[in-house]
Parts: sequence; C-alpha cells; structure tokens
Amino acid sequence: RQQQQQQQHQRQPGRQHRQQQQQQQNAQQPGAAADEAAEPAAVARPAPAGLSLKTTTLGGPAPIVFLKPHCLADNVKDLSEGHEKSIEHVVHKLTTPATWALLYDSITEELSFRAKSAAHAVLAAHSAVVDRLVDEEISLKQERMYLPIYRSSRDSVTRLSRLRPGEVDGQRLSGRREFLKQVALEWAEMEDLTEFLDAHLGSLELAIDNFRGEAMHTSAHTPHVRDIGRLMFRNFCLLDSRIFKSLCLATYGLVQEACASMLNLGAERGNLTDLLDNVHAMLTSCDVADDHLSSGKQTKEPYVEHLVEPISAAINYLSDWDHQPVQGSWQNETKRRRTMRC
Repeated sequence: RQQQQQQQHQRQPGRQHRQQQQQQQNAQQPGAAADEAAEPAAVARPAPAGLSLKTTTLGGPAPIVFLKPHCLADNVKDLSEGHEKSIEHVVHKLTTPATWALLYDSITEELSFRAKSAAHAVLAAHSAVVDRLVDEEISLKQERMYLPIYRSSRDSVTRLSRLRPGEVDGQRLSGRREFLKQVALEWAEMEDLTEFLDAHLGSLELAIDNFRGEAMHTSAHTPHVRDIGRLMFRNFCLLDSRIFKSLCLATYGLVQEACASMLNLGAERGNLTDLLDNVHAMLTSCDVADDHLSSGKQTKEPYVEHLVEPISAAINYLSDWDHQPVQGSWQNETKRRRTMRC
C-alpha cells in the first residue's frame, strides 16, 4: 500500500503538467482557427455575373438567384442560341402526356399576371381620366345608341350624346386619347410576348391539338398560346372592373370625334382614324373563344356587345365615307351621307 501511494504521488506532477499543456493549447486554438478562416477570405472571389433576382424564404438564409448572361438581351430576338436550346429542352420535358396540363396552367397564370400588371399600369398613368369618366355617371347603353353609326340616330339622337367634342373640353379629349393609346400599347407588348412564347412552345401546341382532337365530341375549347394571351388580356385588363366602363366611354367618344371630323381632311382626322384603327385591331384580336375548361367566367358575349360590334360598325361607316367621291356641293355630300348604308 505504501508503495502504491508513493507511485500516485509521483504521477500527480505529471498529470498537472499535462493539464497545463492542454490549457495552453486550448487558449491557442481560437487564434489559429481565426487565422485559418482569414486565409480563404483573403482570396478574391469572382462576382456572379447576370441579373440578380430577389427571393424570399420562410426560414433560413435567403438564396440569391442570378440569370446567366445568355438569358439576357435588350430584345427577345437578340437572345443567343444557347437560350433557345435551353427552352426547347425544358419544354420537351414538360410536354409529356402527364405533365403538359401543368405547363399549360402555368403559362395561363403567368399571362394573367401580365394582364393584371398592364391594367395596373394603365390605372396608375391615367387615374384622373378613369375617375372622371366613372364619376360623370354616363349610361353605356344610351351612349351606344347615340353613336353616329345607325341610320335612325345620325341626325336626331346623336346630338344627345355627352361624349361629343362640343360637350367636352380639349383637355379631356386629349386625356381620353392618351388613355386609349396606353391600352393599345399594353396590348401590343402582350402580343410580342405571346409571339415569342408561341415560337418556342411547339411541343405544347402539339399537345393542345391532340387534346382538342380527343375532345371534339364536346363543346369544350382549349385555346392555343397566342389566344391564351389575348383571352387573359381581355379578362384581366380590358374587362377589369376599374377600366371597362372608362374604356367603353373613351372609345365611344373617339368614334364621335372621328365622325365629327369627316369633313376635315387634315392631319387631325388622320390621327383620329389611326388611333381608332389601332383600338379596333386590339378589340377584334381579343375577340377569342372562352376557355371552357378554366374556372373563369364567360366574358365573350358582353365584350362583343359593348365594344366589338359598335366599333366595327363605326369602322365600316368611316371607311365607306372615305371612299366616296368628292363631287358637288356640301349639301349634296350631306344628302349622300344620309342615304348611305351602315
């Protein structure tokens, strides 16, 4: 026992020495770790190239997404061939019989969002014009009957319209024209987008054709990509509850202006007819069939009733007047105009 106790006493100084060494090593480790961490930081990393996209997550660090340079261009026509190959590869994978409907719904949702954004842009740029047309409490039905395109209303009923140039000051007339120009511009941008999509979604177009061939015995209609864009623009921009009435009244007022300037062959009449032609092209292009397989409302009938039919009649009336021979006195021309067929 005495020998064992002596051996333990001899071992204690060694243990204390080892503990002291271990404490010294622990005290040196944070500095060493800091030096090791500082070494990679000192190396300059190349900055990611491309367009950064903001992303949000429910938890954890937010990722940073960058679009590669071959996905960026000032115009869609200037994109590189690598971008087109990437699109074709992705579209081919997403147009299988089991997944094409998901891609179809995704494109529909994206185009509806673009149409809502267009409506928001129009309202933000022309809120005063829209509010003024709505606050005046003008009846759409009455103004549609007052249009100078019907034989029974050209002389007597037309003068009752509250949208004629004589009833509205020049500032309001200019505001209505700018409002219609903005709507036509948003439609042109949507057409460019759908044209780009249509050029790269051939596999999806084929899947839609196959589905429509299988559903020929039913009345269901599934539009193609370009018609999807036009349908979404009609439902979520032109027929927006904040825009639709103002759009109808502004278009009716433009018809009144164009008809009032029929005897004026100057530049003003040309500007009015050009704007009316652009608005008419927008309205007729958006006159597509409803998507019967979607959960949205059927909007074709009210759209045609309030916009397509009256504006098409106005275009026919103005084109017939432009092709008349200019002969005789002004009274003879007026009599010939009264006997014209709409």
